[in-house]
Amino acid sequence: MDLISHLLPSQTELSLQHWDLDTVTQQVTVHLVSTQTVAQCPLCHRPSHRIHSHYDRTLKDLPVVQFSLTIVLTVCKVFCLNDTCPRRIFTERLPEIVAPWARRTVRYADHLKAMALALGGAAGARLSEQVGYRHSRNSMLRVISSLPLPSLTTPKVLGVDDFALRKGHNYGTILVDLEQHQPIALLPDRTAETLERWLKEHPGVEILSRDRSKTYKRGMSQGAPDAIQVADRFHLLHNLEETLETAFKGHHSVLQQVEKDQCQADGLEVPHPLDLPEDPQSPKALNRAHRLETYEQTHALRQQGYAIKDIAHHLGIGKRTVYKYLAASTFPERQPTIHKQGSGLEAYKPYLQDQWNRGQHQTKALFHQIQQQGYPGSYSTLARYTHQLRQLTASGLPSPESLNDLSGRGPAPPRSTAPHKPLSARRAAWLILQRTETRTTEDDVLLEQLAQQPELLGAISLAQGFINLVRQRLSNQLDDWLQAAKTSSIKAFQSFAEGLEEDYDAVKAAMTLAVSNGPVEGQNNRLKMLKRQMFGRANLELLEKRFILTS
Repeated sequence: MDLISHLLPSQTELSLQHWDLDTVTQQVTVHLVSTQTVAQCPLCHRPSHRIHSHYDRTLKDLPVVQFSLTIVLTVCKVFCLNDTCPRRIFTERLPEIVAPWARRTVRYADHLKAMALALGGAAGARLSEQVGYRHSRNSMLRVISSLPLPSLTTPKVLGVDDFALRKGHNYGTILVDLEQHQPIALLPDRTAETLERWLKEHPGVEILSRDRSKTYKRGMSQGAPDAIQVADRFHLLHNLEETLETAFKGHHSVLQQVEKDQCQADGLEVPHPLDLPEDPQSPKALNRAHRLETYEQTHALRQQGYAIKDIAHHLGIGKRTVYKYLAASTFPERQPTIHKQGSGLEAYKPYLQDQWNRGQHQTKALFHQIQQQGYPGSYSTLARYTHQLRQLTASGLPSPESLNDLSGRGPAPPRSTAPHKPLSARRAAWLILQRTETRTTEDDVLLEQLAQQPELLGAISLAQGFINLVRQRLSNQLDDWLQAAKTSSIKAFQSFAEGLEEDYDAVKAAMTLAVSNGPVEGQNNRLKMLKRQMFGRANLELLEKRFILTS
């Protein structure tokens, strides 16, 4: 009895009468009686000791090892002594043990809420089966739906970003308190009107952080005109990278020459020019000729005064393609593809080849050996590599006379070197944005070669100047940089400067204030994880509760 009494929800308000154990159904039933002598009316809050009757409440409590625990609780019905109270008879409340009309104890309900919020429907149901709760996925979702959202206190610093309910179709807006790093609301769309309405309903926001979205800018200006808008610095540099990439695409031949010089200096094979196919009738050459003709027609129609949408309709291309062609002073060649290198196996290939040469050709044994050395990859990756070793070794088998002098199937083929990364416009742009401390010696040499090209020097100088403005917060030099960009001969930077001038106050605030939209991006990633975990049951109301209540 002493052990059972210590397992009860409360030892002061409850008295243990007896308990039953059913080993067949693995059920423990505990009979308890309330020890309260005075009850308080839930309407008028007047205490009363006049008992009307008794009745039993059956409650589900936390399981004990592998046994389910059921509490049969006897409570009183009490007369209200207040003649003016509309409630004549009420049931005594035990708020620390069980909520009114509930069939679960408070501590059981708290465990269930935590499980449902952390795992959601199906995963929560699987865990509940393991720990003896045995609830369905729909029960888990109903638990989440019944939870109230916390009261909202209008933050002084608010971060705004969009998220996809269904990528490419439905989008919403996430609002995050940047002082507390806590999400506070999810809006059903990403329109300016919805954001404006929310800001008007919650006055008091002093600083608003966002990306470069014109829609959010309009909603903030109309919903909180006195608040300071701050453009996120990451998005500013991302826009700079896009501008730099556009500028470099117009100098494809220069990038190819720099790449050729680098390969010759490193003793590597010089790559074949990507814009000069050897066979003029090959699909690649015909495709390039068609794109070149379209590019020339785009500029010709624009010089005749045609609008962008009319050019796109006449040539059968998208408006974004028209903008891209018009922004390029020379024909933008297709950029070489940079294939991702490395599968986690590269560092272990010397060891594998040494073991192969020693006669160890069992893939499973090799897998266990490199796993002990820290190999993080899968068995299938290693199996593909050993299959290649077998094929290459078998194709170069020695003569039968010399087989007696070799162990196994002969030595492994030499390790292949990683292919050369082509110098695309995107790679060159990211090389310039990369921080000095993270660049390698090879990157520094390549960057120096790019800066020596007269055609690229202007774009590189403007880009490095803007990077310094953003990273060192040199807001007093912003006007001079904008003037230099507008008066330059590079169309991409002219357009970039015009966009910055349209958002001048937010851009300057980004170089003055320490506010960043980084916490919003982090919460957005967590939101994506929850949305994907909930599959098709992630409607906005359910998603919002799980997202905010688990923060």
